[in-house]
Amino acid sequence: MVSVRRVAPILLLAVTVPVWAQAPSTTTAKTKSPQKKTTAGTLPPATSTSAATATSAPAATPAPRKAAATPKKKATTKAAAKKETKPAAEKPVKAAAKVSHPPRELHKVFDHWTAYNPPDPASYPAGAKTYTIKPGDTLWALGKQFYGNSYLWPQLWETNTWITDAHWIYPGDVLLVEGEIAQQATTTGAGAAGAAVGGAPSGQPTPAPGIGTALGAPSTFQYKSAADAVGGTAGPVALATEDDVYCYGYIGDPNEPMPNHIAGWEDVDVRYQPGAVHQDIDGAQGDLVFISGGTSTGLNAGDTYMLVIPGALVTHPASNDVIGRQYSYRGQVRVLCADSNQSRGIVTQSCAEVPTGARLKPFPQIPIPLARIPSLPAFCDPSSGKTNGYIVTSRGGDWLTQLGVGQLVQINLGRDDQVQPGEFLTVFRDVTLGIPQRQVLGEVAVLTAESHTATAKIVLMRQPMKVGDRVEVR
Repeated sequence: MVSVRRVAPILLLAVTVPVWAQAPSTTTAKTKSPQKKTTAGTLPPATSTSAATATSAPAATPAPRKAAATPKKKATTKAAAKKETKPAAEKPVKAAAKVSHPPRELHKVFDHWTAYNPPDPASYPAGAKTYTIKPGDTLWALGKQFYGNSYLWPQLWETNTWITDAHWIYPGDVLLVEGEIAQQATTTGAGAAGAAVGGAPSGQPTPAPGIGTALGAPSTFQYKSAADAVGGTAGPVALATEDDVYCYGYIGDPNEPMPNHIAGWEDVDVRYQPGAVHQDIDGAQGDLVFISGGTSTGLNAGDTYMLVIPGALVTHPASNDVIGRQYSYRGQVRVLCADSNQSRGIVTQSCAEVPTGARLKPFPQIPIPLARIPSLPAFCDPSSGKTNGYIVTSRGGDWLTQLGVGQLVQINLGRDDQVQPGEFLTVFRDVTLGIPQRQVLGEVAVLTAESHTATAKIVLMRQPMKVGDRVEVR
C-alpha cells in the first residue's frame, strides 16, 4: 500500500491567497459534486481565483468565514482594494473538530506570501518535475492534471511534506510533482483497475488478436487460471465515492445520544394531505426546516450536520448477540440560525427522502481511502491467520444472497480490532466436502471504521457473497 497520510482532513483542498483588501466576499453552500468549487475570503489586487474548497486568507480587517466541512458548490470571489500591505498577525484560532481555518500568520518567501517554509526550488533533484502554484489551483484539480485522477491528491501532499495543512496552499509556492504515482500514471494510467478475475495480471500487456510470438523466440505470454492470484490494481486508486461514505451509514451504539431532530417543514401547509390518516411529509435538498434543539444542545449557526435515521438492531450471524444499531444517512442540513432551544436550517443534500424526526449528528470528516487493491489469494494460498470476523449486514437488505463488486457491507471488526480505513480483508466461506474446506469468495476494502464495526466495499470477487460470510484481515 502506498504511504499516504492516514488522517487526510477531506478530499477537497483549497488555495489560500493572502489578503490585501478590506472587503470580504461571499461564501456559498455546498452541493453533491466534489468537483464544484467554492470560495470565501478576499483577494489581492488584479487577481481572481476559483478553488475546489472554501478558500480564505488572513486579513487586517474582518476574519474570513468558517469553511464548510465538505463544500462543493461553485461561487466567485470579487477582487478587493489595491493597496499593498503586509497581513497582520491575529490571535491563534482554536482547533475545530469539523472545519479547518486558514493559517493566520504569513511571511514573505522570495516574491510571495505563504504560511509555510517551502524548500528552495533549486534544492530539488536535477530534472525533477515541479509546478508553481497559481491563483485558483487546488490539490484536487492538480491531482487530476498530473495523475489523471483527482482522488490521488494525497500523493502531492505526501511528496511535499512542508504543506502542514492540506486545506490551504499558496500561489508562488513550488510543488515537487515527480513521485511513484506519477510514474504509474504515465505507464499504466493512474486509477485504472487491474485485470478481471481470470484475465491477464495488471500491468501485463495482452497480445493483440492474431499476433503470436515469433518462431523460435521465447514466449512472452503468461497463461493465468482461476487457481492463480488474479485481479487487483497496479497502483493506488480511490476505494470509494462520496455516495459510499456519506449516503450509507454505520453501526453504532444502540442508544447513541442525538438530542436534536427535524421538527417540521417551513411549507408544511402546502404539504398537508386532507383526509390522510398519517401525514408522512418528507423533505429533500433545498427545503427549509424547523429544528427541535438549539445552542443548549450543541447546535451552532453555520455548521453542517448529518441527517440520521436510527434503524433496527444488528445481531451477530452466528451467536445472535447484539452488535449495535444500524444508523442510515439521509442527507445533510446546515443550521441558519439558532437560539437556546430551537433552530432553523436548510437541507443542503439529500440521499433519500428526509422524514420529520431525522436526527442531527455532527458532520464527520471522512477521507476517501487511497490504496492499491491486492490480488485475490491464489487457490492454494494459506490463511493469513489474522483477525477473523463476519459480514453482518449489507446495503439493500440482509436478505440479499448475491453480493458482488461495488456493493457496500458492514463487518463486526473495527478500530479496536486494528482494522482501519484503507485495509483489505479476504471474504471466505467454510464449506464441507467430506472434510471442511475454505472457499475464497472475494476481497473487501474498509472505508470507515467505528470501535468494533466498519463499513467496507466489495472490490474483487470470485464467487457471490452474502451476509454471514467470514472475513479475514490480509
